[in-house]
Amino acid sequence: MKQRYLVKSDGSVGVNGYVCEVMCDAMAGNTKMSPVNRCVNMIANLFHAPVGQDEAVIGCGIVASSESAGLAFKMKWQYRRKAQGLPIDKPNIVTGVNVQVCWEKFARYFEVELKEVKLSEDYYVMDPAKAVEMVDENSICVAAILGSTFTGEFEYVKLLNDLLAEKNAKTAWETPIHVDAASGGFIASMGEEYQCQ
Repeated sequence: MKQRYLVKSDGSVGVNGYVCEVMCDAMAGNTKMSPVNRCVNMIANLFHAPVGQDEAVIGCGIVASSESAGLAFKMKWQYRRKAQGLPIDKPNIVTGVNVQVCWEKFARYFEVELKEVKLSEDYYVMDPAKAVEMVDENSICVAAILGSTFTGEFEYVKLLNDLLAEKNAKTAWETPIHVDAASGGFIASMGEEYQCQ
């Protein structure tokens, strides 16, 4: 399949019929990674990376990075629990119900209980206080998102961090936070109005 670029009516350029193949079959050849390499270089230029005129930036596009992070959290939790002589058979992860589907898949495929913070009327992101209430000794992490799948809103990561740090200090659990920024991470870097509250 060849790459097809579409110029939309607003002047933006899109890629049709190629991206899925690139991400699913990246090992098939270097030419399939050229759109990813171009994107990495565009982002480097946007952020004024110190690169010479004839040089290219080294970077990558990632598939399943959240699942990989989740697996790393699970393994770290298991190693810590084993060293303490504690059971490792009931890991859980705390998320909002508005989280990307990758976390549901991670929980199912890697045998981790998914504890979901329910949303309430007029509040469509994970409530940090409710999330921290759900954390227990078996929590491998709390997954917050920048860019809710429902509304695009950012979750209150700073408040989540403060509340979880307080709980970790009281319990000595060391439960970490993972901030999934697939939807909003790029925008978050643009200015203070987009920063985590």
